[in-house]
Amino acid sequence: MIQVHKFGPAFGLPDASPFVTKVETYLRITGQTYEVVTADVRKAPRGQLPVVLIDDKRIPDSTAIVDFLEGKRSEKLDAHLDEHERAIAFAFKSMLEEHLYFGMLYLRWATEDGWKVFEPNLRSMLGNMGVPGILRGMIAKKARKQVTNRAKTQGIGRASHEEIVGACKKILDAFAIQLGEKAYFCGKKPTTFDATTYAFAAGALCPAFDNEVSRHARSKENLVRYEARLKEQYWQ
Repeated sequence: MIQVHKFGPAFGLPDASPFVTKVETYLRITGQTYEVVTADVRKAPRGQLPVVLIDDKRIPDSTAIVDFLEGKRSEKLDAHLDEHERAIAFAFKSMLEEHLYFGMLYLRWATEDGWKVFEPNLRSMLGNMGVPGILRGMIAKKARKQVTNRAKTQGIGRASHEEIVGACKKILDAFAIQLGEKAYFCGKKPTTFDATTYAFAAGALCPAFDNEVSRHARSKENLVRYEARLKEQYWQ
């Protein structure tokens, strides 16, 4: 049995973290049975979720998880891709996970509008972790400071609001152009990369947040169709 240790659903998304959604989407694309466990991120290896437990083997990091699980499969999802297609898809995966992620992080945690939406869900997640109600506000405030500092360490948190929004919009433009009218990100068949692209499309389009980036994402009709198509196929 595969156990996925996660934060839990939030904002109408499968999980508060796109990296958890990525792992679960991969498991659904490949038809693998799994169970979920609401976990305490403070006790997780590296202090991050998801973590997957397989036959007493504990694997942190979403990419390491997908690589491990895919390595055990005889039929590889990406077998039909050539080197050029793999290179492009890998570049987009990295762009979404290492750049758009931190832009979305900033908009949800650092801006007041984003925090008004995020904080109640964070308090709920803390409750699921067993944190007493009297402490949740204090821990949420501390977590906000840690996350915004993390964005500054990465670099994007040092930019102006306009610069962050502009960078996120350019990434979404590139995402939509590369996707085009393909059924899946790389063509007619799903690949491991769709786990990432779906997770970030769903996050960018999330109706719970209304900001310049989410509105820009919703203006990309092919991105909207892609997210809806994969949601219907794998999440409903």
